[in-house]
Amino acid sequence: MEKNIREYYLMIISGTLTMFAGGFTWPIFSPYVRSEFTASLQLVGLAVSGYFLLRMVSEFPIGVIGDRIGPKYPLVAGRALAVIGAFICYKTTNIWMLIFARIIWGMGDASFFCIGMTYVSKLFTSERRGRALGVFQAVEMIGSFLGQTVGGYVAGIYGTRMNFLATTIMAIIALVSVTVIKGDGSIEPPRKQTASLIPSGAEMRKVLNRTVIVACLINLVTMMNNNGLQNTILPIYVTEVIGIELTRYAFLVSASTVGSVTGNLVGGTLSDKIGRKKVLLAGLGVGVIAYAGITMFTGFYTLLFMMFLNGLFWGVVYGVVPAFIADAVPDEVRGIGIGTFRTFMDLGGLVGPMVMSSLAEAVGGVQGYMYAFYTGIAMMVGLMVITMTLSDTVAKNTPATH
Repeated sequence: MEKNIREYYLMIISGTLTMFAGGFTWPIFSPYVRSEFTASLQLVGLAVSGYFLLRMVSEFPIGVIGDRIGPKYPLVAGRALAVIGAFICYKTTNIWMLIFARIIWGMGDASFFCIGMTYVSKLFTSERRGRALGVFQAVEMIGSFLGQTVGGYVAGIYGTRMNFLATTIMAIIALVSVTVIKGDGSIEPPRKQTASLIPSGAEMRKVLNRTVIVACLINLVTMMNNNGLQNTILPIYVTEVIGIELTRYAFLVSASTVGSVTGNLVGGTLSDKIGRKKVLLAGLGVGVIAYAGITMFTGFYTLLFMMFLNGLFWGVVYGVVPAFIADAVPDEVRGIGIGTFRTFMDLGGLVGPMVMSSLAEAVGGVQGYMYAFYTGIAMMVGLMVITMTLSDTVAKNTPATH
């Protein structure tokens, strides 16, 4: 038990440092590309999507590698790539080099989050897994909140490019932190592993069940909205159409992060008690309300509340869906299961900015932004329908073994 708790706390510390570093750049990235590189809306979408380009195809093999060799080395390699990517973003004045830097940065984050989520799920039994994952991700989000808040001030005082230098320094600290993780805390006994990095047909049959497939679709659409609307369309809409300055927009993003923290904590804990499906449906309903509110209101404080609700929705989804999948696949292929679901999440992150920015530009004007949000709302309603087809699960009321 003590060994597992130690590993859990180390994962929380490393995740918080990683999210704190990322928080410095996420809110300002889209406006940064727009102004520093004089980019069109579609090119901004491509730059945002670049983060997910190779991340999408690397999640699955990373999950397989984690199942084969354990979590430590993929975690270290992931943080090293993030350091390189952040530093290139700071130095470059070429848009294509910026996109390349975001690509390798995305691969590094894929390694950390896929392996980290899998490892945390293996440290706890089913009746405690939802809460453990929720707390892990909620504390990470607190790091992101702090990074976004401080990052807004840094951008306002020193310029947005300086945020990437600060991120590079913090990414180095995160790299050092993962080196002390041992990666030997799984509650399951060690299993004989094949040398192949290609999963067998038997392993894939254990993974590709109905729950995993539906969860992958949920993650795909949710991430299309999150990266296409919140990370690409919204910052430009808020700063250029509504007229809210970038430093105040950072507070809107921070409100979303506070919602994400709340959603992870509440969603993960409630899903252990009343079932994953019920909590997931409630979270999606909150997301519909949030996106509808963003299209209706332009006041700063009203948008602040809508962004909190948007974060609450994302926190519930991000906290509950991994627990849903972890319940549905055996321990020895859990990395493959998490890698599969995260691949669809990254696919949404890749196509979301391009789809939403192309739609907004095709329609044009303020209506273009509105149509992008209406599309996101329609997709959210569709998610609620397919979520209803899942069988609900509540964790078994069995004693913990650690």
